[in-house]
Amino acid sequence: MLSTQQLAQFEEEGYLLLSGLIPEETVTKAEAAMWKMMGMQSDEPGSWKHFQRSPLSGFYMEQLSGGNRIELFGVTQPNVMACCTPAYLAVLYQLAERYPEIPHCQSRQPDGIWALNQFPDERQWKCPSPHLDGDFRDLRLDPGCFRVTSLTYLTDAHSQGGTTMIWPEGPARIRAFRKQNPNFSNRVGDVRALFPQMDLGEPMEVTAKQGDVLLFHHLLPHSGTINLTPYPRFAIRYMCLCRACRTWEKKGEWNIWMP
Repeated sequence: MLSTQQLAQFEEEGYLLLSGLIPEETVTKAEAAMWKMMGMQSDEPGSWKHFQRSPLSGFYMEQLSGGNRIELFGVTQPNVMACCTPAYLAVLYQLAERYPEIPHCQSRQPDGIWALNQFPDERQWKCPSPHLDGDFRDLRLDPGCFRVTSLTYLTDAHSQGGTTMIWPEGPARIRAFRKQNPNFSNRVGDVRALFPQMDLGEPMEVTAKQGDVLLFHHLLPHSGTINLTPYPRFAIRYMCLCRACRTWEKKGEWNIWMP
C-alpha cells in the first residue's frame, strides 16, 4: 500500500508513477497479445504500417495522427486484461477512496481495455499543450469529474518516445485560481481555456519502464507526445460498459472506466 508521502504527492502534484504492480511475465504476455491483435510482427518494422484486425475480434481499432497512432477500444483479450492485477486495484482504490464526493463508476473492475499505441514518427518533437481529461465534455471541476485514472505501459517509454507530459505544479495553480476567482465558470473546458494565460509551472516528461503505471487525478494537466524512437510505445487504459458512465463515452458502447 502507499505511504503517507506518496498519498501527499498524489494530492498535491496530481500523479504517481509506480513499478511492481504487474508481474514481468504478465506484461510481456500482454505486449505479445497486442502485437497479435494488430496483425503485426514486433521484429518486422514493415508490418507496422498497416493493422490487420480480424472481423471477429470484437473490438474497435482506429489509425490516427497520420498513421502513427493506433488505438483499440473494448479489448477483452485475457492476457491484456490480466494487467489489472490485485496489486494494481489495491493501490487504485487506496487513492480513489480519498475522494468519495466525486462521481465514479460503480463497477469495481473494468470490462475492457483502451490501447493507445504510439508508433515511430518523423515529425519534429515539441512539447504539446496541456489539457484536463473531460475538458471537451460538459463536466464540472468541483467536486471533480473523476477520482483517479491510470496509464499502464506495456513497453518502455523513453524520452521523446511517445511519453506523457505532465505539469506537476498545475493542480496547485488551478486550485489557487479557483480560490481567487470563485465566480468563474466551474466547467472543466472553461478553466482549461485559460491555461495559456495561467502559469502552470514547468512541464515534466514521464519516462517509464515496461509494467510501470502512471496514476493521476482530475486536476493534473497533461498531454501525449509523438514517438521519435525507432520502437513503438504501447500503453493501456481501462474501459467499462456501465450505462451510468456514458458521460465518458469513448467508442461505441465503451466508456472510459473512472473508478
